[in-house]
Amino acid sequence: MNKITEALIKLFSKHRVIFWYDEKEELTEQYKEVSLDDVTKIHVQGNEFAVKHIINKQNPTGKFLLYFTGDKPASEDNWLLDMELAHQVFHTDQEVMWLQEMGLGYHLKELVTEHMEFFRAKERRLKLKEFLGDGDDYQEIRYKMLAVAFGTENISLVTYIHAHASSFSDGNEKFDKDLERYNLTKYYWSEIKRKYNYTSDIPSIYDFLLEVFNSNFIFGVKNGIAKESRLLLSLWKDTIQFREFFGKVSDKIAIDIDVENKLNQSNIDSLVSDDLFKLIDKKVIHEFVNLIITDGISNDKVLQYVKQRENKYWYGEFESFYQSIVFASQMIALVRKHGDTKYNSFNDGTKDYASNLYEIDLLYRKFIWSYRKSNQNKILADLAIKVEKVYSNDWLLIYNNNWQGVIDNLSSWSNDSATSQKHFYNTHVKPVVDKKQRLFVIISDAFRYECGAELTKKLQSENRYEASISHMVSSLPSYTQLGMASLLPHKELSIQEGSDLVLIDGMSTSGIQGRSKILETNSDARATAIKAEDFMKMNSAKEGRDFVKQYDLIYIYHNRIDKTGDDKTTEEKVFEAVEEEFVFLMDMLKKINNMNGYNMIITSDHGFIYQHNELADSDFSESTHTGEIWKENRRFILGKNLSNDSATKAFKSEQLEIKSGVDVLIPKSINRLRIKGAGSRFIHGGASLQEIVIPLVKITKTRQDTTTQVDIDIIKSTDRITTNILAVSFIQKDTVSEQVLPRSIRAVIRAEDGEELSDQFKYNFDIEEGSERQREVKHRFQLSSKASGKYKNQRVQLVLEEPVEGTSKWKQYQEYYYTLNISFTNDFDDF
Repeated sequence: MNKITEALIKLFSKHRVIFWYDEKEELTEQYKEVSLDDVTKIHVQGNEFAVKHIINKQNPTGKFLLYFTGDKPASEDNWLLDMELAHQVFHTDQEVMWLQEMGLGYHLKELVTEHMEFFRAKERRLKLKEFLGDGDDYQEIRYKMLAVAFGTENISLVTYIHAHASSFSDGNEKFDKDLERYNLTKYYWSEIKRKYNYTSDIPSIYDFLLEVFNSNFIFGVKNGIAKESRLLLSLWKDTIQFREFFGKVSDKIAIDIDVENKLNQSNIDSLVSDDLFKLIDKKVIHEFVNLIITDGISNDKVLQYVKQRENKYWYGEFESFYQSIVFASQMIALVRKHGDTKYNSFNDGTKDYASNLYEIDLLYRKFIWSYRKSNQNKILADLAIKVEKVYSNDWLLIYNNNWQGVIDNLSSWSNDSATSQKHFYNTHVKPVVDKKQRLFVIISDAFRYECGAELTKKLQSENRYEASISHMVSSLPSYTQLGMASLLPHKELSIQEGSDLVLIDGMSTSGIQGRSKILETNSDARATAIKAEDFMKMNSAKEGRDFVKQYDLIYIYHNRIDKTGDDKTTEEKVFEAVEEEFVFLMDMLKKINNMNGYNMIITSDHGFIYQHNELADSDFSESTHTGEIWKENRRFILGKNLSNDSATKAFKSEQLEIKSGVDVLIPKSINRLRIKGAGSRFIHGGASLQEIVIPLVKITKTRQDTTTQVDIDIIKSTDRITTNILAVSFIQKDTVSEQVLPRSIRAVIRAEDGEELSDQFKYNFDIEEGSERQREVKHRFQLSSKASGKYKNQRVQLVLEEPVEGTSKWKQYQEYYYTLNISFTNDFDDF
């Protein structure tokens, strides 16, 4: 089918009579070839009255193609003019053929002639046709031609600029060449001038962006660019398709306008809200580091400022830096407040540490982890030195020196049935088993108390999980064999002579086989032990469920943290091992649930002390102990007939609830014994609170929802928007808690047709304390010129959206209605 036939078919679908003028008689052959069903062809040659009679009287419903050759008559001489005006003229020149193809009127022929190269490609014509609306004029069609030229789905100058800038950032000049080829360059730049007040004899996308960035940079040159440009940049950063190119352009402009030099004289207060350039984040981080090191900024101000940076463009790239700053600031603040804490009794110390002060060790771990994630960038190096000094000297050393006074006064080790590790089975396991409820006991080696606290918080934020944490006190010495044995059902613990191996009622506690035998023998349940790796290999649906059905009590053992820390070559990665353990344990709990397990306990054999820096000689004790030594470790000595000096605290096995015949020496405070070849930064076995306080996390999987999210509302004092700036106060109605989770929202002002009229505001509402007014967060929305133009006096929505979990999409959360009533004076830029 040729183009003429195709065009005629489309015209006859809407019209009964088609007039075809072929003045130069160039298309006579094509006319003869046309053959359309139910269409009568008539070559009009002086028979106008006969044609009019045939069409109007003889066949008033039929379809007719009237073909004319020779000069077209003037209107006053055209006997068929009334019919021509009532029906349709078929034009066969190229421009008009394209217009007909797109369903556009003949009056737009000059537009096509002006942009012939654009219309030559059928693909471009078809794409433009998709965008066209009824009654589109020259201006609207050209505007939509730009969408085709830039390959965007949005008909928006902002989007065209984003696409153009993104292409430029990759060194691609295609759009510039296309605009020139399609004769759209002049129109494109006139639109940019109209909206942004940009003028240049030789306009270019980079020159325009240079002026936009410069005008909006706090230390830039104000150059007459319209304030609407702020919205251009804001929307660019929030656009999924183009946002990555913002960074490339920003980096280039930062060099060309010498941002680094301008930032040298700035301070953090003036920069905290700006995110035009990556250098701003570097400067802010640099300022944070210096202020924290010199105690020149409060912890509250650090948290406030980092929160302001949280949703800025570059935050994701610098997240580990900001997290390092937050953890460092929080840890230092807590050490300053609690570092010299003293206790009157053993129970007071363990309880206070488990309730409050464990957080210092948690924050230190999180700092080191974040610091390492940043690749230990030199900008954080001095902060890391400060953190290490405060943690080691002002916290670990002073706190445990004070604690040593309590240890020195002990005549026996903890025997409180509620908190003693040796009473774990009878106090916490047996009651569950006696109720005929299946129980899974997960023992993660060296999973110290602060790790358990963080895991509990993670579990409490998981829907349909109930989790609580309490503390236990490990056996002393706090080493693996004794801790693991203490968690099993037993009557008597003993240490095999000449070694550090532990026996339960004469049975070996080593390995899975030994522990399974003890569980089978000493528990009143169908019980077994299994390695975590073997458990995780099972298929949940078949093999796993068959395994679980055989038992009422399953002990599961995992050794990631201790294995990493105890190896001198890997001890510096121990905090990464903790993070990996969190993921592993969460996966394990879900697998247990898939095997019809609903009751779980997570605990540990002992804690640990870890200092990231290499230790000084003063951290090691010179002990002159004598006697028959069975086992000598950095943090404990086992043997017989041992004598000691002031460097160690001595215990008899009876004082530790271990069968008589063993002597135990523990180095005081956090000191290490000099042992050849052993790692020294990761240690355990002693009596520090970090080593002996261990978590007892009880978990139940429920069928009911256990979590909700905080509700967000706004303070709305008016329903009219009268300026291009709308200040909105967002209120977090509840405080975040164990079961009330944070909510992330993004907010934007939209017209009822979906057009976005403002910048986007993104915020994670996670405030944990304070009154409702103290949970107020303000944002000033910048409205586009369309708000006072096309959409003036219309109703608009302030839409709050939240992310759809597991996707990059958003769903509506709340909406609030306003009426636009912006005065024309708001379109003047600071005049």
